[in-house]
Amino acid sequence: MKHVRKLIRADGAETELHGPHAIQDVRQMIGADALSTVRLADRTHVMLVDDDSIQKGLPVNPAATRLYQAARGIPHQIRGDVVIVPDSDYAREA
Repeated sequence: MKHVRKLIRADGAETELHGPHAIQDVRQMIGADALSTVRLADRTHVMLVDDDSIQKGLPVNPAATRLYQAARGIPHQIRGDVVIVPDSDYAREA
């Protein structure tokens, strides 16, 4: 997977994103107060998800769920909108 930045909505709509985004911007894009990250199977990208998606009763995101299951190998479902970015967008330099 080349460097990908995209928003994947629960309804299946995908929007390409350009350039790194501040965490606050990502939270606003997906309507999240708190984020969790999932390292994807390619080990170079992360998926940013709403930490409270289950409590909010958000719909299952089939595309994000497939990515999660490919990375983790467990049948957990991802709910709500997610953002996929290169892990390097948020890596800290020493």
